[in-house]
Amino acid sequence: MESGVTNRRVELLFQRLNKGVGYMAGLGNLAMGILLFIEVVLRYIFHSPTTWSQEVAIYIFTWTMFAGAAYTLSVGKHIHIDILLSHLAPKPRQMIEAFTGFLGFLFCAYVTYQAWNFVALAIQMKKLSATTLRVPVWTIEASVFVGFLLLSIQYIFIVLDRVRTVLKMEAPR
Repeated sequence: MESGVTNRRVELLFQRLNKGVGYMAGLGNLAMGILLFIEVVLRYIFHSPTTWSQEVAIYIFTWTMFAGAAYTLSVGKHIHIDILLSHLAPKPRQMIEAFTGFLGFLFCAYVTYQAWNFVALAIQMKKLSATTLRVPVWTIEASVFVGFLLLSIQYIFIVLDRVRTVLKMEAPR
């Protein structure tokens, strides 16, 4: 009983974190839109474009897409092909979703591991972007690490939820 309560608290804590990151990604998209709008005004009305806005917009886009992916998955707004699943009974559907969630976890965990290697190498080599701003590359590559780490954790919760649901269902008589 104690373990189930602790697991539920961890899941709720992660859901709050995920929701916060999702909202921050939304704010990042808003900031990116405003930044690009200002750039368009400066470029085409005042004929005085910036040298950095496109680069910053790309970095914001990268972070918002990767960081916001787990939130998107948690609320069921990711791409989901359910032509087969929609015709199945609840128990087989939940079992397939648990299996595909486990495959999603394996993939995301692998990408997380590889992304960490890229981040560590970029830090070790002190790599900078080959652009005007000379941004440390690890700050950009960390978006892949953070995003896929959050996705990995979200997939674990999805798998656990589907397995719990299957175990609670009654066997047909």
